[in-house]
Amino acid sequence: MSTVFLQTPIKILSKSFNCHKNGVGKSVLKELDVNKIEIENLAALQIEKFPNSGLVKTNLGPREVGLLRLDTLHPVISGNKWFKLKYNLEAARKQGFDEVLSCGGIHSNHLHALASAGQYFGIKVRALVRGYSTLALTPTLLDCQRMGMVIEFVDKKTYQRRYDPIWCQQQADRNGSYWIPEGGNNALGQKGCEEIALKCEGFDEVWLSIGSGCTFSGIENALDDKVAITGVMAIKGGQALADTLLSEARIKARCKINTESHMGGFGHCPAELIQLIQRYDGLGLPLDPVYTGKLIMAFEHAWRTQALAENKRYLIIHSGGLQGRRGVKALSASLP
Repeated sequence: MSTVFLQTPIKILSKSFNCHKNGVGKSVLKELDVNKIEIENLAALQIEKFPNSGLVKTNLGPREVGLLRLDTLHPVISGNKWFKLKYNLEAARKQGFDEVLSCGGIHSNHLHALASAGQYFGIKVRALVRGYSTLALTPTLLDCQRMGMVIEFVDKKTYQRRYDPIWCQQQADRNGSYWIPEGGNNALGQKGCEEIALKCEGFDEVWLSIGSGCTFSGIENALDDKVAITGVMAIKGGQALADTLLSEARIKARCKINTESHMGGFGHCPAELIQLIQRYDGLGLPLDPVYTGKLIMAFEHAWRTQALAENKRYLIIHSGGLQGRRGVKALSASLP
């Protein structure tokens, strides 16, 4: 399958990010151009040198380690989130919807980014959130609410139905909304993530974190045939997802998925992970406790155990999600 990239790069239009001033509303939907939003041009984003001063340096270390800071693309719609949303929002517009519906947890990076994009484009956003209305809103949900998102809380049993496409469509039909799956994980989300592969040229192996698997699948599908890819599973019990991702990969032999570095899964942030994140804060590389912190810890382990090839060039993809640090008390006071 050939790789297709956008002909028009994402552009910065202005410094302002308040789309609701001057009465901008639903009419924006008709003129929605997902290539024109205040997001840095991906093609112009420079690969940084990975700050490896905390690693054991040996002659068997990798030839080069680069860092793709997708977290720097935008202050709110950061990391891989925009790539998973852009074509879904475009599809909603083309199909005549003025509201999108999605789902997520109380610290969801996906919902945070979606609320911001909805505010920018004047698209109404509704979310099914696993939780209880009787509890105080998290900083993430407070942000979402301030950006105009309508939040509907559902219990754990109901939330488990998010993987049932019939149930999801029923919720969308009930609200007259366009459905975007949790994490933006659908064919359009993967299409957007394929564009990230453009920045992987010149490297032998790409490392990234895996949540839903959307970004992994999108990048793998568009990578040059000679480039390997390693995913680090952020969730506990992710073997079934890993097996699915590997079975659906375009080139299975070049894929590896680490399912043992989840650090207890979502909602767990042990002391060693906090210490690693704080160490990299001191090196100028902010990480989050759900995805990128675990990714860097796994990469460090591979480096120290000499599992990285001396003659290879590695690229680590920073997928953003830094607002999620607010869910961990030890990290919330030192947001980047």
